[in-house]
Amino acid sequence: MADASPTVARRTLARVLRQRREGARITAAKAASHAGMHAATLSKVESATTRIQPGTAQALMKYYGASEDECEAVFELAHAARQRGWWRTYKATPAWFDAYVGLETEANSLRDYQTELVHGLLQTEEYAFALARAAVDVTSNEEAKEHVALRMARQERLSGDRPLELHTIMNEAALHREVGGAQVMRSQLQQLRERCDLPNVTCQILPFDSGEHPAGYGSFVIISFPAFQHQTITFGDVVYVEYGLGALYLEEPSDIEHFTKIFGGLKDRALNQEKSLALVERALAQYK
Repeated sequence: MADASPTVARRTLARVLRQRREGARITAAKAASHAGMHAATLSKVESATTRIQPGTAQALMKYYGASEDECEAVFELAHAARQRGWWRTYKATPAWFDAYVGLETEANSLRDYQTELVHGLLQTEEYAFALARAAVDVTSNEEAKEHVALRMARQERLSGDRPLELHTIMNEAALHREVGGAQVMRSQLQQLRERCDLPNVTCQILPFDSGEHPAGYGSFVIISFPAFQHQTITFGDVVYVEYGLGALYLEEPSDIEHFTKIFGGLKDRALNQEKSLALVERALAQYK
């Protein structure tokens, strides 16, 4: 991959700069002084909340004793982090969701669990509009339509030259919660059946009779990325957990391992693709 999305680049750059500084046993104050910036500014760079000039990032890496390849990679990441993401044209998007769209844009796979709604990348416009209009912070049809437009644009990742690998596990409740009325739900279930036939989409339903499972607290997404062209730097997995007023972006290896185990437990309890689609057909039959 030649370039990372601004979000992925900024988060990866922050991680690499922090790890290399700590590995070199250099304090943030000394590093900031070397780069001619305030320690507070470097702290924001290392927490991915602000951007840094490519030349400054490269100078810091040299100060930390990094290889030429790493210094070059960091320069490219800092440059990519300063670009404007395509999704920023959708003004109604909450600031806390910007990061997720940036991560999804660059991802090569998503592993996702949904508690009671059809996955966003598999939704129809009508279904997505009904959900947006029900949100307490969406105040008009125009704002709801903008939310839907972004969701439809995101769905383009399921096709094209670099299709996203999507493995979604949905609670059976998603097939029965009637969003937008009977006609909208019928169209949604028809589209779900069609989208789950795509070669890059795996859809499993967690049936009610599967009993207890390890994700009773809610939905989550594990986001994975393709390799960066500089092999010395990797894009680590990110777990995304949304809570209404914001979201958590978890990147520690222990967090990734924890949610990977949860997803594995759900996968074992959910129906396989064939039986899941049969359950979708059964739900769809209620609307015919």
